[in-house]
Amino acid sequence: MNASDEYPRQSSTRTKAIPRTIAAIIDALPPARREEFHAAVSRAQQGPELDAALMTWWLEAMFEMVPGRDQRLDDTVAGVGLVELEPETEER
Repeated sequence: MNASDEYPRQSSTRTKAIPRTIAAIIDALPPARREEFHAAVSRAQQGPELDAALMTWWLEAMFEMVPGRDQRLDDTVAGVGLVELEPETEER
């Protein structure tokens, strides 16, 4: 069994991106993560620091929308179902 057997690619349907706004990110996060997001955004200074916090949490919100995330993270930490990547070539 390889990783593609365990985690089959979903059909051509894609997860719709949520807007990169504080309100949309809060709505997309599970209740248990919202306080952590609010704290990170509240501490960040306007500019690159706030932009980075919003980008990080926007990605977290997007990842939360994909079913089975917790199991995939647990498997990754345990080294289960990993796929070896092709070595990168110098040609681009």
